[in-house]
Amino acid sequence: MMIKARRLVRDVDDLPTIPVIVSKIIGMLDEGDADSDAIADLMLSDQVLAARIVRLVNSPLYRPASEITSVKRALMYLGFKSVREMLQTSYFVNAFKGRKEAFDIRIFWIHSFTVGAISRRIAGKVGYHDDEKAHLVGIIHDIGKVFLGHYCTDEYAAMLETIRERPVTTYQAEIEAFGTSHCEVGLCLAQRWGFPPVYTDIISHHHNSVMATEDPLLTAVVTLADYCSLIRTPASGIAQATEAGHSEESAWSVLRQLSNKPLPGDFKDFMLQLDGDFEATSNEVRQLFDSMAVR
Repeated sequence: MMIKARRLVRDVDDLPTIPVIVSKIIGMLDEGDADSDAIADLMLSDQVLAARIVRLVNSPLYRPASEITSVKRALMYLGFKSVREMLQTSYFVNAFKGRKEAFDIRIFWIHSFTVGAISRRIAGKVGYHDDEKAHLVGIIHDIGKVFLGHYCTDEYAAMLETIRERPVTTYQAEIEAFGTSHCEVGLCLAQRWGFPPVYTDIISHHHNSVMATEDPLLTAVVTLADYCSLIRTPASGIAQATEAGHSEESAWSVLRQLSNKPLPGDFKDFMLQLDGDFEATSNEVRQLFDSMAVR
């Protein structure tokens, strides 16, 4: 499966690259003594980027007491970690724009942002130390599907048609059709883009969290957030739900074993606890996604 995924990604010669300005800002944000004035000035040199961060800070996710119109004030309000997350996420949402698509990309990203938001909530419930990381990796966990939908467009669209009336996950259908899945393809993309090892590991193993080596707890968080989103939204084919299976049961086992907080003894009880969160999350996610997308 990895060999086939590497061949797919290797054969693409127009794969998007991270823009220079985004790379520079992320590099500055990674520095321990990052200069907020210098970062704000660099952001202002890109009007689309500047407008996007102002939209984000005023979105329901952050809820400032009054409207923020200054890039520097937005930067200080959000904090460097959130800005770094926003830049990376915004890049992924817009990187493949303009290409023919095998599916409704908006539906795909709404699902992905929902998984990110639920991952953040589950991270809090299990006492995970970095809920922003949980949010970001939840959003990008299915990035391999974007590649398959854009570079294997006709084949992927045909595959999606075959599962509309079948109780099979997209993951299983991909293996049948391509001999690999969005997990392996996503891993290849993440490595090509220089993602940290924990991100590549979660992208690779979010359908098999017991195989994760970098951060099994966070991988299980994303797996269950993905399942939680799927069972509460209409099936679209892009991310199709089935009854809880080996992947979810294994993730629940990992979660209970590694959680830093007490959890219910029953998987269904834990899912029910997320119901209230899910309703509150749905409207928030749509508005947050709109703030990320290019206008």
